[in-house]
Amino acid sequence: MTKNKPTIARLLFSIAYLFVCCLVFFSLALIVVKFIISHEVVFDRPEIKRVVVVSAIAAIAAAVRSWLYALLDERKIRRKPPE
Repeated sequence: MTKNKPTIARLLFSIAYLFVCCLVFFSLALIVVKFIISHEVVFDRPEIKRVVVVSAIAAIAAAVRSWLYALLDERKIRRKPPE
């Protein structure tokens, strides 16, 4: 039986995975909003930069939060013996 321990490698993998997912989602959202508002899809460099920055912030926040909760749960389980 393998145990899924919260390691730094899993944290970095989670950040990378969530960054890609957020980048795709926020890019699609930007495309849809631009198309609905102006009926054309033209990107400027600052818009792409904003999508990348927001994706990085969201990915880091979500990955660190889930990693910390997993770490706290693991410590809680170690302290309390099973009944």
